[in-house]
Amino acid sequence: MFLVVGIPFYWLLIDNRPGTEPAKPLSIAQLRELAASMPGTAPSAVEYEPSALRLLPRGLMAAGHGLKRHPVVITAFRLPVAGGKPILIDSGVHAIDAAAMGIENRYPGAQARIDQALQSAGLILFTHEHPDHMGAALRLGGPAMQAARFNHDQLPAAALAGKLAWPSGFTPRARITGSAPQAIAPGVVVIPAASHTPGSQMIFVRLAGGTEFLFAGDIATFDVSWKELRARSRLVGSYIIKEDRTQVYAWLRTIAALKAQAPDLNIVPGHEITGAVAADPDEAHKPVKAGKSWTAAAKRGFTAEPDN
Repeated sequence: MFLVVGIPFYWLLIDNRPGTEPAKPLSIAQLRELAASMPGTAPSAVEYEPSALRLLPRGLMAAGHGLKRHPVVITAFRLPVAGGKPILIDSGVHAIDAAAMGIENRYPGAQARIDQALQSAGLILFTHEHPDHMGAALRLGGPAMQAARFNHDQLPAAALAGKLAWPSGFTPRARITGSAPQAIAPGVVVIPAASHTPGSQMIFVRLAGGTEFLFAGDIATFDVSWKELRARSRLVGSYIIKEDRTQVYAWLRTIAALKAQAPDLNIVPGHEITGAVAADPDEAHKPVKAGKSWTAAAKRGFTAEPDN
């Protein structure tokens, strides 16, 4: 019985051997130089809204991290720009996609605020091509599509992105090209990072005041993912999502190396925020106590935008 049950259980849910693939040759100095290379005003802050939440065993998303259920929060981020239009990172999750994914708790009020911000954004970036990151913006369509910038593997012709609900009459093109980190706006750098998905990318942001953030997307689901080099379990990563596990570990090492170079760098994982998220949809906008993580340097809830 131990051999029949124990070995597959260990292999699918616990084994977390990270292999030997080294961290990428990427430095915080390189990212800072790129962030400063474009003239103009850098974002002034980072704001976030929790769109939805589901509870899953921690070990599914961070191998060997136990079976206790843990909040997996779907979040969108807004970066206000003084005198300009805000930048959005990811787009929350639409009700149709949330139902298909079996998500227990949705926050319609928060998603409505995200939708409004998407429609008035000057630039929208996506960490990768999954419905809980790109899907809501695509279903929204309209002005959001004009502000969105995609890489090659986030386009409809790509295998994963092609499964999303793209708006009719819109033909996107890849405006983020190549495999090297590149400045995309003042203070904002895109880091191509094919691993979790072919179109995965991390986003480095240096605010006008100097505070720095690294949006890791689903390369690092939780804080523990990069702190302890814990990729998703094989059950999820290798057999359900079919990510490139070797490259995930390489990018997790890269995140840890960047944090070592810049201890004040705020690492934003793909699905975790500090503090409890209310199960009551009407409570999702209320602030929570910030801990020693990126939430201490960010504001929960989008600032109301002035009417045009």
